[in-house]
This record gives sequence, structure tokens and C-alpha cells, in this order.
Amino acid sequence: MTARKATDLTNYFSAAKQSQQLSEAEEELQRLRAEIEELRSSGAAELEEQLATLRKQLQSQSGILSISVEQIEPNPEQPRQTFLPESIESMSRSLAEDGQLQPIILIQRENLVLFDGERRWRSAKALGWQNLQAVIIPEPASLHRKALLTSLHREDLNPLDKAEAIVRELANNTDLEQVDIPRILSTVVRRLNAQKKMNSVVELMTAENAEQQLGLAALGLSDSEQAVLGLLLDLQLNPASIDANVFPMLSLASDLKVAIRSGLKGVHAMALQKLSPKNLGVSEEEAQSIRVTTTQKVMTEKLSASATRKLVSEVIASQVQSSSTSEAKIKPVSQSCRRLQKLSLESLKKAERNQLIEFQEVLRQKLAEIEEVLKQK
Repeated sequence: MTARKATDLTNYFSAAKQSQQLSEAEEELQRLRAEIEELRSSGAAELEEQLATLRKQLQSQSGILSISVEQIEPNPEQPRQTFLPESIESMSRSLAEDGQLQPIILIQRENLVLFDGERRWRSAKALGWQNLQAVIIPEPASLHRKALLTSLHREDLNPLDKAEAIVRELANNTDLEQVDIPRILSTVVRRLNAQKKMNSVVELMTAENAEQQLGLAALGLSDSEQAVLGLLLDLQLNPASIDANVFPMLSLASDLKVAIRSGLKGVHAMALQKLSPKNLGVSEEEAQSIRVTTTQKVMTEKLSASATRKLVSEVIASQVQSSSTSEAKIKPVSQSCRRLQKLSLESLKKAERNQLIEFQEVLRQKLAEIEEVLKQK
């Protein structure tokens, strides 16, 4: 299998028209712009290394500018939608103590849009800084894809942001609806696993694009399945892993999605998802209340994944036992009610007068007792 050639982001970012300070290199930079469309995805280590090389190169060309933080806008196609307060506070401390160690990267539109460095920008604003060091590049032909590649393999990108970004990228490059993509992937992964062909798909991750397409074409896929698998491989993502660990985040309960954006791990969220109305034997509203309380306990006590699964099992068992106890208490009343309903008019007519009088007195006493109990509830 042919190894994939590493993407040379240095050449791409060198194509940026920086400022008058870079005017003497303009002719060379214009030539390099033609290489933009040749970019291919690469792993996190390669991206970080090439971003570092870019910064050094631009710095050596006097391409670092001082930009007002008020001129900078966040990238609307930023895959990362979650910036935890503690993460911003940590970066703020770093900026305050050590200053800005790396320039942010901006895209020139009508305004300056962030490509890399949103956490530093948010932290600088929180500190009340007026300016940040930055380099400016032309807008990539496919902004969301380039932004996705800079974030995709970073460990601190939460799985919900990752799932939403991947689905958006696939939908942008196919005729598929976002809602259909997880289902298509799940279907094809299950089928290929049953056919013992999934390993051959994973092996295509490091192949050239042409080899990937030939390999997928040999699997008898539908057009939509081939499009989804092809794009995931092009992003160097394992389709089976995305199906099992990432796309399930999209079907989480809304309260768990909020919790993930507040720092809950994906594996914990999947465990807590089992606190459903069906498993608990309660209404959706009651299940959500139980889930929120349990989630807060998990996050406050920083429980491990295994401890969270154990807690969920205990909550379900406790709720089922409580429901059984309540049902046991109610059962005698329900049985008595059913027996009274079965007492027909014909049966009453056949009874002796003294029996009816005795029965009537018992009913009056029980009605009085019921009224007393109802007053207390």
C-alpha cells in the first residue's frame, strides 16, 4: 500500500499576502497560492509541526503584525464550539505570566477572522488586552475543512463538537442531509463487519486518494456509503471508531449535550444516557430530573467511567425497587376497587336486606376514611 504523502502546510500558508513588510516576496507568494487545492489531510502531530514552521517562517519575514483584539472576529465555521471557563482561565494565566508566545493566525475577509488561536483571543479579551500578535493568510478554498483539520485530532476537542463538525463537513461535500449521515455510516459499518471487510477499509486510511477510491469501489457500496466512507478516510478518520464513539453523541439527551459542553466526557455521557424513561419506568420529565442530578454527582465528584456506570446501575435498580414498592402498596386498593366493580346489580337484588344494610355501613365507613386520607395528600 502506498503511503500517503504528508501535507505541506508550510507552502500553503506561505502564500499569504501579509502586508507591505512582505511586498518583496509577493511574486513568490502568488506562485505558491496555486498549491492551495493540493492540500490533503494530515494527523495532529503533522499539523502542529507545520503550524509551528509557518509561524517561524513568517516571523523571519517580518510578517507578524500587532492587531487590535476588537478587529478580530471568531470563525463561524470553527469546529470547536465549546470553550470551558477553566480552559480560558488557564490560558489567561499563561498570557499574563509569560506573554503571547505564538502569534494567532487570521483570515482576511472584510474583517479579520480567526483561523487558529481562538482560545488565546478569548483569553486576551478577558485580560483586557488591546492587541495581539498575528499573521494574516488568504482565505482557504474550503474554510471549514481547513479549520476542521487543525482541530480534529486534538485531545481537548470534545466528542460532541467533533461529531457535529464531521457531519457538517460530510454534508457540505455531498448531497446528503446531516441527519442521514450517522445512519448511513452505521448501516455500512455493520454490514462490512458482518462480511469481515471492515479491516480493509481501515487499511485505506494511509493510502492515496485514488487507491482509497479503488478500494472502496471493490466493496459493493451504494453511492452515499462510498461518499461517507471516502470523506472520512480522506480526513484520516477510522469509520468504525467514528460510528462507535463519536456519532452516538448526536443522539444524546439535550441535558447531556449541555453537560458535555460543560466538561463531561463522552464515555460518561453514554453511561448516563441509560437513565432513560424506559429503564427507569418513569416519565421523560422525571427521567431528565434523575439524569441531571446523577450527572451533577458524576461531575462534582469527578467519577471515573467505571464508577459512573456503577452509579447508573445503582440508580436504575433503586428506581425499579421504589416503583415496585409503590405498586405493592397500591395493589390491595386496586384489587378492592375491581371487586366492587364486579359486584352487579343482580347480585345486590339477590342479597338479604340485613346483608345490604351491613354492606352499606361498611362502605360509608370506608368513604369517610378515604376522605380523611385525601385531605392529608
